Amino acid sequence: MKNTAYFISDVHLRLQVDDLERERRKELFLLMDQIKVEQATLFIVGDWFDFYFEYGSVVTQAYYDVYAKMRELVEAGINIHYFGGNHDYWLGDFMARDIGIQIYQEETLIEFAGKKFWLLHGDGLDKADVKYLRLQQVIRNPLFIWGFKWLINPNIGHWIARWISRHSRKKYKAETTEYLLNNIRKNYALAEDKFAEGVDYMITGHIHYPKLKTFGKSAFLTIGDFLNYYSYGYFDGLNLSLKQWPVKQLEQRELP
Repeated sequence: MKNTAYFISDVHLRLQVDDLERERRKELFLLMDQIKVEQATLFIVGDWFDFYFEYGSVVTQAYYDVYAKMRELVEAGINIHYFGGNHDYWLGDFMARDIGIQIYQEETLIEFAGKKFWLLHGDGLDKADVKYLRLQQVIRNPLFIWGFKWLINPNIGHWIARWISRHSRKKYKAETTEYLLNNIRKNYALAEDKFAEGVDYMITGHIHYPKLKTFGKSAFLTIGDFLNYYSYGYFDGLNLSLKQWPVKQLEQRELP
């Protein structure tokens, strides 16, 4: 196992597998093949799935190829660390038990290759967004999760998820670059606090805009996404960098 790591967030693998989604998964699987060959560690920093919820023994059929690919990496000796996001917070036993990944429901400090990484998806960091913070409290409440699992038919749950996802995509398209950068800048103060505590790198997703900013010997990374930028973080054992996967048949924005 090498002391290299990949950081991916906001892939938003979709429940409806059309031609575009198949091409996205093809590119994602090629990147995962590279991780396997390199024997690197994979950190998924939230919203790998556009919607993920385990209804007891029922898992989503649309993701079978993704489950198989993740299991392939685990069987090849790759460690996968998965931080739940606002679209896939409800990770359950199947991911941990049957695929073999390590799940984190909260922000976590991980020591890797002699460095300290503070990892979290990043939703809820904007304390001024009171509306979202209240929603977050509801959807992460154990009673809500129990009710959704046992009272909502999976087909209805997936229909609700697709409706929310369509709304989210419209919202993302309407957000300006300056708006996204402003959201990232709001996190700098928290990053500096963590660096003062001895953290080397703070890594988040959620904002869908790739940005790497250094603070002396430390760095803050917002990964971007695997929807428009196809960006990811890479740690070579010494330094953290922001990279872009060169997709072939898909539109791709240049790194800012």
